[in-house]
Amino acid sequence: MRTKKMTETGPEQIGLPGFDEPPTPPPAKPGRSSPEAPHLSLFFALRPPPEVAARIGELAARLRGEHGLTGKLLAPERLHVTLRPMVDDEAQLESAMRAGASLVHAGLDVSFDRAISFPGSGAFVLRSSDNLPALGAFRRQLNLAMGDTEAQASRSATPHMTLLYDKHSIAEHPIEPIGWRAGEFVLVRSHVGFGRHETLAAWPLA
Repeated sequence: MRTKKMTETGPEQIGLPGFDEPPTPPPAKPGRSSPEAPHLSLFFALRPPPEVAARIGELAARLRGEHGLTGKLLAPERLHVTLRPMVDDEAQLESAMRAGASLVHAGLDVSFDRAISFPGSGAFVLRSSDNLPALGAFRRQLNLAMGDTEAQASRSATPHMTLLYDKHSIAEHPIEPIGWRAGEFVLVRSHVGFGRHETLAAWPLA
């Protein structure tokens, strides 16, 4: 399968029973030096097209206001659904590139109809009431391609999209469904704490 050339996106997002990146740390206080280098991580993900990301951003802003949340909204270009998080080292990167290129899969319908706060992480997210079984099947296929055992590949996770992080917990409630048909999946390097996602590769779903 052909791999799209490497690209880079600007400003970032990849817990819970799904997986998620930790929130971006606050700026260093005066008199304290900032870290010299970011913590790096890798993840496979699905990303909404720009027009859908913009609509999700508008929804996130509305929900933030309705619930009185104060956490910073993730920018539309940072919105994604994590498929598999990984450490960023040479072996994992090589395995991920091989696994991504080996997969053949139809496009995936991604739709969210619930909003909820995940306990512990502080993530306020969108999720689906049916847990997106087709996405789960694709994630299992991806895990197997990465060398997981059947048991490891089939471990449960909650597909979701993080909108922001906040100390207040919001109970699950319905929202007007919003989603898209994913035509590709991507491999991303996250510069955690620096607000940056670097797209390393993209593969079509068709």
